[in-house]
Amino acid sequence: MGYRSGPRRQKTAILLAIAASGLTLGATLLTPPLATAQPRPLSPSSYSFTSTNPLQDYLLGAGDVLFIEVVNLPPSVTSQRQFTVNLDGSVTLPLAGRVIVGGLTLPQAEQVILNAYSQVMRFPAVTVTLQTPRPMKILVAGEVSRPGSYVVPFTSVSASAVSASAAGIGLLSGGLTWPRLSQVLAQSGGITQEADIRSIEIRRQLGNGQTAVTKINLWEMIQSGDASQDITLRSDDVIVVPKAKEVNAAEAIRVASATFSPQVIRVQVVGEVLRPGLVEVPANATLTQGIGAAGGFNVQRANMSRVTLVRLNRDGTVSRRRIPFSLAAQPNANNNPVLQEGDVIVVERSGLTQVGDAIGNALRPIGALGTLGVFLNLVNVFD
Repeated sequence: MGYRSGPRRQKTAILLAIAASGLTLGATLLTPPLATAQPRPLSPSSYSFTSTNPLQDYLLGAGDVLFIEVVNLPPSVTSQRQFTVNLDGSVTLPLAGRVIVGGLTLPQAEQVILNAYSQVMRFPAVTVTLQTPRPMKILVAGEVSRPGSYVVPFTSVSASAVSASAAGIGLLSGGLTWPRLSQVLAQSGGITQEADIRSIEIRRQLGNGQTAVTKINLWEMIQSGDASQDITLRSDDVIVVPKAKEVNAAEAIRVASATFSPQVIRVQVVGEVLRPGLVEVPANATLTQGIGAAGGFNVQRANMSRVTLVRLNRDGTVSRRRIPFSLAAQPNANNNPVLQEGDVIVVERSGLTQVGDAIGNALRPIGALGTLGVFLNLVNVFD
């Protein structure tokens, strides 16, 4: 019995030694893993805002759902494949434990996870894909109707559009794709009439303490159909819409027809119009259209050449300008300006109406007999 147990122990020791040395039972050397370059940080100088594959530069964060597949995991390890990024930017993986992926791109996260599994098993193969992205938060500042931070939904793409795309590059599960600049501007209420759409700035964090900045010219998109200007956005992007130094009325009307402009604006029309009050007009409406929306002039009382435009500026100041109004005027800054949200149009009374109103106000408190006496006295004065 003791004789037989000796060879058995010897054989077991040999097998363990072979396994430890990386040899199979056939004495074949196991192929070492391919050397993988460490993830390189993105550089603002080389970064492209028009990348054909947005997934290459998407920075992972809390709430992202990842599909992580690890080849050669022992059968006893859980078969879980979906993992949600925690608030601290980590995912907890079977066998590898806690791994930080927050702030990394998908290729970088794949490398980090591969490194983690290389510490606990031989020759792992890892693939990481974005299953469900977290809600995108984008900050919009400057010349938009409602500046602030927005949660922006992903855009649904039809099945035909998915098949027509370059093998679905950049698309997410469920046929979702990335929101574009024009979509976010529309969600923030649209640009104001004073916006400089030729110099819209996009700032993007690259996850390594650096920020990439680009200038977008949406006027080119309107003029020539250059869709590349309507770039896709990433979570935590900052959009800054500057104020134009000079506003061209003809251009403003064309810009107001774009999808990233508000559909309607509200202005107050007071004074000698048929229906004074708050009116809604198209975003490209001029002073003439604003007066028309209030029923037009009260021709018996209005001084149609004396119209005042009161505007609350974005810096908190109020400007008041008398317009040399003309119904026949084409849209221009002088006598038929394009309106802005919150404008107040004041149509003044004619001189004859003012005299008549003054007489009426003087007579109103007096009784019937007194009224007749004052009227007779006025007649005598004019005789």
